[in-house]
Amino acid sequence: SDDTFVSLEDRVSFSEAEEPEIFVSVHVNSAVSSDPCGIETHWYHDYSKDLAEVIHKHMVKQIPSSKDRGLFKSKFYVINHTKAPAVLCEIGFLSNDAERSELITESRKQKTAKAIADGIIEYLKRYKW
Repeated sequence: SDDTFVSLEDRVSFSEAEEPEIFVSVHVNSAVSSDPCGIETHWYHDYSKDLAEVIHKHMVKQIPSSKDRGLFKSKFYVINHTKAPAVLCEIGFLSNDAERSELITESRKQKTAKAIADGIIEYLKRYKW
């Protein structure tokens, strides 16, 4: 209901207390240069790679206008310290004028949300159900 900052440690603690099946962190990227654009999906632990691959596949399919920057093994705090399979999705670059203009549209927001949800559903059907 407000814009309270939550530390990385507190985000992990909150997640761990809930004992989730998965952990998905959604971000909008930025760079010093206005050139970079596109979608990235990050994972750290080997047991998270399949979740990253399936969510990324759906994002690239649902949002073909955005460059596929790929999957990365990255040591971001929240995906490194979470016990559940965990990914960090970078859905585009605010620093790129064209991509920022697209990111704020209702259509792009819905496509992104649907892609991540479809990836989660596919992953859970494959591995948990």
